[in-house]
Amino acid sequence: MKKTYKSKYLSIFILSFLFSNMVNGQSDTTIGLQTEIFMHPVNSNSAYTLKKKEIIINWTPQFLPIPTWVYYGVTDRITLTVDNNIIAGLFVKPHLPVLSVNGRFKLTDHNKYKPTIAYENMIQYLYVKFDQSTNPYFATWRKGFNWYHHINMSWKITPKLYAHVSFGGTFSQYLELENKDTLNHIVKLYENKIAPDYMIGFDYRLKRISFHINYSYGTTFNYIDNVARKTEIMYGIRVAPFYKSKIKFIKCLRFEWVGFSNEFKDIDAKAYVPIFLPYFYWQWQIK
Repeated sequence: MKKTYKSKYLSIFILSFLFSNMVNGQSDTTIGLQTEIFMHPVNSNSAYTLKKKEIIINWTPQFLPIPTWVYYGVTDRITLTVDNNIIAGLFVKPHLPVLSVNGRFKLTDHNKYKPTIAYENMIQYLYVKFDQSTNPYFATWRKGFNWYHHINMSWKITPKLYAHVSFGGTFSQYLELENKDTLNHIVKLYENKIAPDYMIGFDYRLKRISFHINYSYGTTFNYIDNVARKTEIMYGIRVAPFYKSKIKFIKCLRFEWVGFSNEFKDIDAKAYVPIFLPYFYWQWQIK
């Protein structure tokens, strides 16, 4: 087991080092996280898009050395995201890549009280029935198409404080929610249904660390992702431990730790995770 983890971390280090030699880090190393573009900070939906040719590569320990997802700035106003389901689908029946793509399109820029506004959508198709959550409290089975559409708005209230609001809806071709409590076993099935989504979140950013909290109902990008009818409270931090470093690979390194509560009122089930293993990622501007 130890050798497996060592080989995984060695693989990710080598891949990241190669990437870091292809790209530039932030030009102003004194700013840190305060003006960095956050796409889904601690599962919030911001309205910001990456700069053209800017890239974020994300990893979680469970999937090393395969990236969890990759953001890419197609233009200054269009950011696309693909996740590891495209690759992971090859290892399970029917051994085909899974369609899983997110797009965000910035509509307006922040101007005084006017927020940055963006339209975001994510489409995913699962060939087989799949439980998105792995816990003893509830199951969230999905199959076929899942497609959400959101309008996101973000305000930079002060140089340190940001606010995000999002609303929209999700089409689910097949969603089965199950309460695993044998004394209160409830199953609800939704086929070809549209459910509402909404969210409000806040960031408080220092240079080396940022603090986040958000509340949402419906589909989220991460943490039991693409599942409608979910109520979630999430909190966490992002850390840029070496943002002043002159070494690009070290300077661009970021961590995210979170805790969250998820509830499905339809089936009277909820779960609480006080701390979740960190995501870590690198954010660069391609040369």
